[in-house]
Amino acid sequence: MINQTDTKIEKEKSIRFENLISLRKKMESNQVNREIIKIAEFLDSNGINKNGPMITATFGEEIVDGKHIVDMEILVPIDGKVSLPKPYVFKELFHLVHAVYARNVGDIENLEKIYYDLQKYIEDNSLQRITAVYLVHVNDEYVMHGEIPIIDVYMGVNPSIL
Repeated sequence: MINQTDTKIEKEKSIRFENLISLRKKMESNQVNREIIKIAEFLDSNGINKNGPMITATFGEEIVDGKHIVDMEILVPIDGKVSLPKPYVFKELFHLVHAVYARNVGDIENLEKIYYDLQKYIEDNSLQRITAVYLVHVNDEYVMHGEIPIIDVYMGVNPSIL
């Protein structure tokens, strides 16, 4: 484990989830929670069980007509294979390897510092980032009941040494 400005950074981490519902779209940043609620309602109304933590990734951000727009993917592991209506997509596998990793416990405002520390670690070690930042919301189901959020942060890096 490497300690970088109080952020505990680990390298060569991997995560793997099977059978996921995915929603990727550009939306106003204030719409993200509504989309997450809509996914939960869709799963509930169709008898589909969540089978792991929610994963989110932001692929881009822009200001359009004064509004903050994010290009985001929301992934939710489910308990089996299903056919999904648009805008949802079924993904059989999500597998991220060779990632640098840090855990955020508590205030989500700390995520910006973790992003910075991970990016600095990547630069300081001459690594090449090759993925978006993936957030695994470890205890997402319990946060709405008052638990402190735990979010694992992953950035995939090129395993080649060039």
